[in-house]
Amino acid sequence: MDALFKTLLGVHIAGGGTALIAGFIAMLNVKGGPVHRTAGKFYFWGMTVACVAALYLSIAHPNPFLLMVAVFSYQLVAIGYRSLYLKKLFTGTVKPKPVDWLIGIVPALFNISIIIWGIYKITEGNNFGIIGIVFGAIGMMYAYNWLKQFFILHKEKQHWLFSHLQGFGAAYIASVTAFLVVNINFLPPLLIWLSPGAVGAVLITLTSIKYKRKFSRNQKIKYITD
Repeated sequence: MDALFKTLLGVHIAGGGTALIAGFIAMLNVKGGPVHRTAGKFYFWGMTVACVAALYLSIAHPNPFLLMVAVFSYQLVAIGYRSLYLKKLFTGTVKPKPVDWLIGIVPALFNISIIIWGIYKITEGNNFGIIGIVFGAIGMMYAYNWLKQFFILHKEKQHWLFSHLQGFGAAYIASVTAFLVVNINFLPPLLIWLSPGAVGAVLITLTSIKYKRKFSRNQKIKYITD
């Protein structure tokens, strides 16, 4: 293993570890509060470092698993991060920047290739192809929803919050999945790969419903008092 590879492997592990800890702290603290915001920044940059390092590692020593998780995770992180800068998108006064288009288009192309790769692996009798298809399909869904808002404006004022929550939340799930896949070998591979996503999807959905109800209730109160 060459020196650069070893160094970037250490950088990848450090970035991923920072993101896991910071993301957990952010989730436990009041949304929008100082601790949440600071932990969120550490989470974003930790994920950035981990994913950039993973791209080199996965190419230098070909590793489809690492490449897939790196691109998939950072697609979601980028969506969660840029959502904060598109809070006024629903008003039509804010326009997406080139980077926002890239966040949707580049991962979409990658996700299509992952799905094709997954189908090819299944034809070879490799069940790992199922993982590729699942990750690719989820990634395509996020890319579609991200790009769609640039053509059809959201009616919800708080659309950015749900995009932020779902992007960062799903990226965290992907990070946890990668950690479990690397460190746990006594459970069926498909269970390790898919169970964090299943549990995480339920938690993200319930949290989104909670905030939608809260905003709806506040809107009704405001309407009554007005």
